[in-house]
Amino acid sequence: MPDFILAFLTISGLFPMAKLLTAVGAEQEAPVCDVGEYLCHDRQTCVSVRWLCDGEDDCSDGSDEGPDQCSGEVVLKCPLNHIQCIGTKKCLHFNKLCDGALDCKDGYDEGVHCRELLPSCHELRCQYDCVMTRNGTICFCGDGFEVDKDGKKCRDHDECSVYGTCSQTCLNTHGSYQCSCTEGYTLQSDGRSCKAKHEPGDRPPVLVVANLDVITVTQLNGTPVANMKSLDTNATQTLDFRHREESLCWLSSSSESVGHLWCTSMMKLKGFSEPRRIHVGQNLQNVEHMAIDWLTGNFYFVDRISDRIFVCNELGDSCVTIIDLDIQNPKGIALDPMMGKLFFTDYGNMAKVERCNMDGTNRTRIVDHRTEQPSALALDLVRKLVYWADVYLDYIEVVDYDGRNRHSVIRGQSVSHLHGLTLFEDYLFATCAEPLQGTKVDILQINRFNSTLPKTVVTLPTSKAIRVYHKLTQPTVKGHACEPDSYGKRGGCSHICLLSSSYKTRVCRCRAGFALGADGQSCKKPKNELFLFYGKGRPGVIRGLDVKTKPGDEHMIQIEGLVSPRALDFHAETGYIYFADTTSFQIGRQKIDGTGRETILKDDLDNVEGISVDWIGNNLYWTNDGYRKTISVARLEKTAQSRKTLLEGDMTHPRAIVVDPLNSWMYWTDWEEDEVNDSIGRIEKAWMDGSHRQIFVTSNMLWPNGLALDHAVGVLYWCDAYYDHIERIFLNGTHRTVVYNGKEVNHPFGITQHLNHIFWTDYMNGSIFQLNLQTAQVNLMRTERPPLFGLRVYDAQSQQGDNACRINYGGCSSLCLAIPGGRVCACADDQTLDKNNVTCSRTSHKAEPQHCRSDEFQCRNLRCIQLSWKCDGDDDCLDGSDEEPLLCLNHSCPVDQFKCMNNRCIPKKWLCDGTNDCGANEDESSFTCSAQTCQSDTYPCLNGRCIPVSWACDRDDDCGDNSDEPTSCGKHERSTRVVQAFNEGSC
Repeated sequence: MPDFILAFLTISGLFPMAKLLTAVGAEQEAPVCDVGEYLCHDRQTCVSVRWLCDGEDDCSDGSDEGPDQCSGEVVLKCPLNHIQCIGTKKCLHFNKLCDGALDCKDGYDEGVHCRELLPSCHELRCQYDCVMTRNGTICFCGDGFEVDKDGKKCRDHDECSVYGTCSQTCLNTHGSYQCSCTEGYTLQSDGRSCKAKHEPGDRPPVLVVANLDVITVTQLNGTPVANMKSLDTNATQTLDFRHREESLCWLSSSSESVGHLWCTSMMKLKGFSEPRRIHVGQNLQNVEHMAIDWLTGNFYFVDRISDRIFVCNELGDSCVTIIDLDIQNPKGIALDPMMGKLFFTDYGNMAKVERCNMDGTNRTRIVDHRTEQPSALALDLVRKLVYWADVYLDYIEVVDYDGRNRHSVIRGQSVSHLHGLTLFEDYLFATCAEPLQGTKVDILQINRFNSTLPKTVVTLPTSKAIRVYHKLTQPTVKGHACEPDSYGKRGGCSHICLLSSSYKTRVCRCRAGFALGADGQSCKKPKNELFLFYGKGRPGVIRGLDVKTKPGDEHMIQIEGLVSPRALDFHAETGYIYFADTTSFQIGRQKIDGTGRETILKDDLDNVEGISVDWIGNNLYWTNDGYRKTISVARLEKTAQSRKTLLEGDMTHPRAIVVDPLNSWMYWTDWEEDEVNDSIGRIEKAWMDGSHRQIFVTSNMLWPNGLALDHAVGVLYWCDAYYDHIERIFLNGTHRTVVYNGKEVNHPFGITQHLNHIFWTDYMNGSIFQLNLQTAQVNLMRTERPPLFGLRVYDAQSQQGDNACRINYGGCSSLCLAIPGGRVCACADDQTLDKNNVTCSRTSHKAEPQHCRSDEFQCRNLRCIQLSWKCDGDDDCLDGSDEEPLLCLNHSCPVDQFKCMNNRCIPKKWLCDGTNDCGANEDESSFTCSAQTCQSDTYPCLNGRCIPVSWACDRDDDCGDNSDEPTSCGKHERSTRVVQAFNEGSC
């Protein structure tokens, strides 16, 4: 620390803090804290040095605010014209200094300075009065006033700028202030608090609490509501209401793990009507929080898995996504329809509280520092305040709608496990699920202006969501922009009307597959669907993106519930998107309107990294990078019954594939892993029946990833993830050219082409780029959490043309495969082509015995597998013959491998790594791990497991006993840690 700073702190009376900061800077040998952090007295917790002596206990033991660390006014934020007694939290008015009475225990307010500094006070010529402290003399003013910039004169002090001065509205006056209440409330005798009026016929405020099995209604003090029985539900996740319609809605999970939206009527707090289901055209399985716009009836949902916020109209038949970028772990949500504002919390890569318009526009971070895991939200609609709970830092804090005037309401163990949060009058109500209480959940009442200990009003089982049901929590207006028109359409919108920047403005949106008309209201089916769609992991979804990045239009219902959708294509005639979920070993499809979801292939798929649709012959081609390196084909319908292997072997890692049914050729890439010889990757081609196979492109190629075919020009594009560039070649084999090799090509995975533009995904940084082939200009279209996989342009106009398979499958009974100048009929692998070369028959004669190599094992079904795969716990033969008990009874493993109970052999380095490699978890059991010694580059868990060092302090319980997430993990640093969780495989 520079000497002049130490001198300044000494002169200012803050020398103890200066010594502290110097000590913290010197204590670099402390093993648990980073540079710039302070080790609390518990010897476990680290906090930022910037948090020392800021008036808030960041250490659980309060040592960052203790008297040995802080002195003078830095310890506590005392009111105006007050000073703090050192070592205490007592604030003393300036009038009590040097008055001859010892008000501070240590006599800090009295002393010889009172006599020695008296002349200095006279010299200041203060307008009101002068105060003598041990650090010098200063002017101060009477109550309601503060010292002006000149340090002598007095000016009015704005008490209304201080949080908690008034419960609702505050009027600053000269030297004082006046509190008042908005309509529907009355001012209390204390002159600052507001209570809701109770007019004849009004129903009292009640708490509505949802747990897994029932929805309970209680008084605010926790006592039951007379004649109001609980409503039986099923696995309720969240709830909200519309008071004006007396409607209560909740989200529950069914036995099929599908979320359902239900609504009922409260019937004047005398009971519930029969619940009715709202059929929503979106997947609600992963929704944990929702909010209802009580003016329009729109439902807002937070999907924690797909990382998005979407909204559906009151009927549930029109839904649109409003936020799906820069959001990685969304939690709480709250609405203010009067202001047209939506607030949500997110603690992904950066923990934050955001505000946006209710149509998803004008996003603004209002809190993005000193928060780690913000969860539940509640709004003060009168004062325009946002309250949020942080379940990691154990606090409730508040800011205004603009993110200013931040204040801590309460912090500590009493608010360490909050889930739901709501507000009424001067109180916050929260559900607190303390783990030591098991399934019991406390409903807390917290005075938001006086941070005393919370009061438990009632304890209920497994409760999550909570709301205060009262008319004043949902103010109404005479009219708003989404009022129904004469045709019953809200705001005149065909599909859904969203309030925007206030209740007076609105935006019309169309559900997926429709485009908004020029009038801004009507929704029309486009004549030609044109959009990008791409696959991503973490979470595994397939999303659409406008080619011109036009906001508002949604071209498809995203495909969810995937893991690694690496390969994609489409069939415009039927509206299907086809995908290969590589990690799940399946090929599936779903229509762009969200219907028709099904798995069409799931057997004998190892590592499908490329698929391509033959839109003329209605066939699907795919590569399979398993033990058998194959290229296969099947019909789009009855896929499993018609699959045929076209090519096998003589490939290292077959990856991308594209077909050209207009010219009857197919092209595929083949990876190589040998970086020593960086020119042995290749692109091959063959007729679409697998014949006439030949190498098309080789040399200066190693990791050719995506392929794209420009049918109009006859050009093939590809990206190489080793050389980090994009190339092209004409289909006649000439004019091979590097199209682009700029810094944006970092680890290209998927590539596609449309007119004069090339689009590609970057696997590592989660970006989608667009290259203009004429101007060489590169445009970043989208960035989100990696990894990103394949992408395609959905363009119905690109799937035109004819060949011999166009009509009635070319007359073939099973497969019609195009070849130059004609077609050939083909059959599935378990069928043979009849002599008429058109129809197929089941194989009737017994197949010739297949002879496997010496390093292979022959299955009962005559399949050959690697010898090392025998008795490894996996059914590689697909008939179980490689895992038969008699065969594997005396099976032994090499000395460097561990034998599982299912006879599988795994490398010993896989033991206690947090992954269940054996299948029955014996490689991760405490018995196995207790004898393990972790390597130097791994983190030792208390249960004996060894995990990568980078997995420690990443908020995930990788050890299984939470020992990789101790309290010593630096709080403010944790949100910036990035964990490379995905294995690239052959990317």
